[in-house]
Amino acid sequence: MNVPVTPGTDASAEVAIATLEARFMAGPLATIDEDVLKRWQPKPMGWFLRLQQLLAQRAGLRSLYCEVDGHRINYWTGGNVDGPTMLLLHGFGASRENWLTIAPLLAKQFHLLIPDLPGFGRSSFCTDADYSLAAQASRVAQLLRHCDRGPALVVGSSMGGAISAQLAARYPGRVAALCLMNAAGAPAERLSVLESGLAAGVNHLAPSRLEDVSKVFDICLHRRHRLLGRLLAFFMAKDMVHRYPVNRFLFKGLATSLSDTWACLPDIAAPTLALWGDSDRVLDISCGSAFVQRIDQCQLTVLPGVGHLPMIESPGDTAQLLRDFWASNTEFSL
Repeated sequence: MNVPVTPGTDASAEVAIATLEARFMAGPLATIDEDVLKRWQPKPMGWFLRLQQLLAQRAGLRSLYCEVDGHRINYWTGGNVDGPTMLLLHGFGASRENWLTIAPLLAKQFHLLIPDLPGFGRSSFCTDADYSLAAQASRVAQLLRHCDRGPALVVGSSMGGAISAQLAARYPGRVAALCLMNAAGAPAERLSVLESGLAAGVNHLAPSRLEDVSKVFDICLHRRHRLLGRLLAFFMAKDMVHRYPVNRFLFKGLATSLSDTWACLPDIAAPTLALWGDSDRVLDISCGSAFVQRIDQCQLTVLPGVGHLPMIESPGDTAQLLRDFWASNTEFSL
């Protein structure tokens, strides 16, 4: 469903984003325990992650890696080697496994690149690295250069959406079309559950206790997927809590570079789809309207009965929207 947008003001949006950044830096979540962070080590791959790797192999995805800016970036590649490239970027606290449900639905038409973003998943984390959205976009541009593929349809979920926007603005030759899926980087008309928690000094996306993990999926998924959320929380809880010191550090890089993302949006020349679930409790649907106001050639499409993760909650509809958007907005055929 395409949605009309009511014009707003860039000045008020800039103030709103700057205020959110200032509140975050003044709050307890901006404090990092450097000693704990330096001692942190990744855990060996558990059985649930191994199962997901097997599912990826069955979907025809190969796991490769490359070295970029002091990071080993692990990524999946697969699909139609002769088709246009689709780059799928996951959100905060997540990994490339977020795209496992939708990848088989896109593999016939697209050559897929699905990385673990630096600092996340099986890609390396460095305590002295810059994890701002601009720095992450630069690493993704280097990954595309390494893979030697033509301009891509770049699809970014949540934090990955903000990185995708930076990529399109700063490296336009790498992006043929852009999908901002429930993306970070734009102000909202009202606080979401996540933002209300941040204002109170609680980051629901970075749980530090096992009993808090279910809240992640409660706010990320529509209530009709509550059982799925409980299952994911059960299987992923220990890994998410183990990653807490790293995720706290990474979130600071995200939260303090949102104004930089907002500032670069007018530089995006690629046709852009803002795709949102109407029940998103992480980033309010009004963020999608803000993207449309800020980016030329941007349209907003809303998925009913969907939360923050359309590629998991409604993979069939999401895949069809991506195919249609590519066919309607680029010269490259499927």
